[in-house]
Amino acid sequence: MSGFVIHHYNIIDRSRVDELGPLTLPIAEKYGAEIMIASPVKALVGQTYSHMVVYQLKSFEAALSFFHSPEMRELEETRNQIIEGFAAVVPGHTETAEVVQSGYFD
Repeated sequence: MSGFVIHHYNIIDRSRVDELGPLTLPIAEKYGAEIMIASPVKALVGQTYSHMVVYQLKSFEAALSFFHSPEMRELEETRNQIIEGFAAVVPGHTETAEVVQSGYFD
């Protein structure tokens, strides 16, 4: 079982982008989030944002807890000054049916 937090974004303030890692890493460690992807992105088809970070957690519920944690909410204003794009919490493949049945995506 696993859950993922995905941030797909463009950098809007390059002078401050290096602030995000040191601010986010202790929060990720506290919630057991492992960085699976932290990379620029190149679209092969269609359009995309320029960067992506993907965190893997032990479950979909753990991913929701990490994303909605007080620490991540506190960081939100700073993050929104530095990047723009979207964030999503998604279940791993083995949890997808259960999460769909729960009505989460309705």
